[in-house]
Amino acid sequence: MRILLVKPGALERDEAGNILYASSSVTLIISDRTVVVDTGSADERELVFDGLKRYGASPDDIEIVVNTHLHEDHTGGNDMFRNADLLSYHTGLREGCILARGVSVIETPGHTLDSISVLCMPGSVVIAGDALPTADNYIKDLPPRIHADRALALRSMHRIAGIARIVVPGHGMPFSIPDGHEAELR
Repeated sequence: MRILLVKPGALERDEAGNILYASSSVTLIISDRTVVVDTGSADERELVFDGLKRYGASPDDIEIVVNTHLHEDHTGGNDMFRNADLLSYHTGLREGCILARGVSVIETPGHTLDSISVLCMPGSVVIAGDALPTADNYIKDLPPRIHADRALALRSMHRIAGIARIVVPGHGMPFSIPDGHEAELR
C-alpha cells in the first residue's frame, strides 16, 4: 500500500484567532483500489490535479473519494472525480467499513457529529480530517475550535492518537505520534 500526500491542508487565522481561510489535506491511497480522502477547497483544484499528476495519477483514475465530513473546505473538489464513488458517513460509511485492502473507516465524531477518519494498516496511518485538524491540537490536547460536541471531539482525538503512528490532519502537514513505532508517508 502507498499513502501519498497530494496536498497539505491550510488554515489561516487573523490575530483574534478567527479563521480567514481553510482547505483540507488531500491524500491518495493506492492499494487494491485507488482512494482519495477529502478533496480540498474548490479554489485549489489545480493544486490537487498537479499533486495527483506528481504521483502518476489523474482524477479519472480514482475509484473512491471519501469525505471525512461535508464542510466545503473538504469537499470543494469532489466534482473533479467523475469516475469515483463519493462516500461519507451520509452514504453509509460506518466504523469498520472496508474501503480497500488495509484501509478502513473509524468514526471520530466531535468536530461534526458525522466525522469519520480513514485508518491505513499496516503502519497505523490515520487520515483524520478535522477530528484532529492540526499537530497543535494534538500537542496542546485541544479539540478543534469548531466542534459540535467538545467531549466527543476530545475522545476522538485521543482515540486517533492511541491508534496512529502517523496522522494526516485536516489542516496541516502529517506528524508522528511518538512511541517508537515508525510508518512511512511520502
